[in-house]
Amino acid sequence: MHLEKEDQECNHEYEKEVFNDIPTGDYACKKCGKSISKSFYIGLMKVKQALD
Repeated sequence: MHLEKEDQECNHEYEKEVFNDIPTGDYACKKCGKSISKSFYIGLMKVKQALD
């Protein structure tokens, strides 16, 4: 189980979120556990690609 700490910075590494071996459709950070929606994840990836 991951616990978020708002006072800590995290260089998020998102992966598909799974609950009881069933994909939730969301993404979760491997480091801190922060969960985001698929649409937000897609937006982040578009911004990241534009910056590269």
